[in-house]
Amino acid sequence: MEFFPTREILLRIGSLEIRWYAVLIMTGALLTYFISSREVKKAGYHPDIMDDLFVGAMFFGILGARIWYVLFSDLSYYLADPIRIIQIWNGGLAIQGGVMAGLLFALYYCKKHHYQFMHLVDMILPNVLVAQAMGRWGNFANQECYGPVVEDSYFNGILGFIKDGMFIDGHYRMPMFFIESCLCILGWILIQLYRRHGRKMRGNGFFGYLAWYGVIRFFIEHYRTDSLVVGGLKTAQLIGIGMAVIGLAGLAGAFKKLYAGKKPALIFDLDGTLLDTEKAIFASFDEVLHRHMPDLVLTEKDYVSFLGPTLQESFKKYAPDFDTETLVAEYREANRKLHDTGIVQPIRHVPELLKWLKENGYQMAIASSKKAETCRLGLKVTGLDEYFDIIIGADDVVKHKPDKETIVKAYEALGTSMSNTIYVGDSPSDVVCARNAGVFSIALVSNELRRQELSDIKPNRLIDDMAEIESILQEDHPWTYNMM
Repeated sequence: MEFFPTREILLRIGSLEIRWYAVLIMTGALLTYFISSREVKKAGYHPDIMDDLFVGAMFFGILGARIWYVLFSDLSYYLADPIRIIQIWNGGLAIQGGVMAGLLFALYYCKKHHYQFMHLVDMILPNVLVAQAMGRWGNFANQECYGPVVEDSYFNGILGFIKDGMFIDGHYRMPMFFIESCLCILGWILIQLYRRHGRKMRGNGFFGYLAWYGVIRFFIEHYRTDSLVVGGLKTAQLIGIGMAVIGLAGLAGAFKKLYAGKKPALIFDLDGTLLDTEKAIFASFDEVLHRHMPDLVLTEKDYVSFLGPTLQESFKKYAPDFDTETLVAEYREANRKLHDTGIVQPIRHVPELLKWLKENGYQMAIASSKKAETCRLGLKVTGLDEYFDIIIGADDVVKHKPDKETIVKAYEALGTSMSNTIYVGDSPSDVVCARNAGVFSIALVSNELRRQELSDIKPNRLIDDMAEIESILQEDHPWTYNMM
């Protein structure tokens, strides 16, 4: 075993060589993976999505980068001995080809799994700049990506540590690899800041990457003396111009119609959101709890605490010494009977809103902590059943709210995705559920005692009247929880 046998090789074990070029490229790719995974998970996607994208994009990205390099460097050299084509450890990857191939794979993956392509690439593509910044140090190891001859004094000061590596063909060379590496990191920081503090628009990450990298690559290639050339023109500069033009036009909104999502799907909680069921809920808890604990005194705050949590959670809290499932069964029977008395009514302006949504082509579903059968009963007695074919209730899921399963099943049944979905609820657990699913959240203040609690948990919108949803739907931004 021999460490650092040459400047290009990190480790040699017999005939096996581990080169700095490969190590640094993989390190950059893994950094991009971890940064992107964190953001993708935060946006509500399943972690496996990033694993699938990473493996596929890496494979096709390396393949595309190699093919691009072979085609536009010295094709006759590789055709003379085709085995050289697969010897990427000796250097020779063109990032433009890699990015194009990786994006094509991502597009295929998103189409196949019904994800919004632009939402995912907005989160992932800017992070590729981190990988590129690391990969340029692989070029340093191979003495690639350099510019014109410079005096040795050029490396005085902070650049002194790379001086020896820039002595190429008997002259010191301008370290274009280092300049590009620094500009990549700067671009990554600027794009992230713009995405967080600039206008919230689909494509900010995607077009920001194209614009930034297109400009810096054009600049870098102007000084490089080892560029790929076709027809007397530097291919990277031609591609850089194209990337910059597309990126800047995209940031200005020129291509919005091409990737704008359909109308968002709306998924509703039921109790306290569409139906005013407070009286029925309170009366049902009263009947069950006082049947078993006649001396129990419930305050207004106690009654409000019944809104949102599952029945099991509430009964475990107030009647821990009794069999929870028995109490739940008694509650459901009492609640079902109350539905027949007319005590359950639609929330103010809900019938008008649902009619407007249906007339304007919006998809709708119910995602509730109640059993689906009870949901249907409530909708039927209030005359709202005509608006909902898809109802996901407590009996349809394994994990209840605030886990995201209820919302995920609803938007999957609608044939849409988390990147174009709104969830409307009235409790903190509804907002947390929306956040976990990555969907845009609207919280209705159906009980003034919960206003501060709802405000603190930060839904995307806090409303006092369901009629406000019509104006919210006119807004121009992504329909995801993080709105990025």
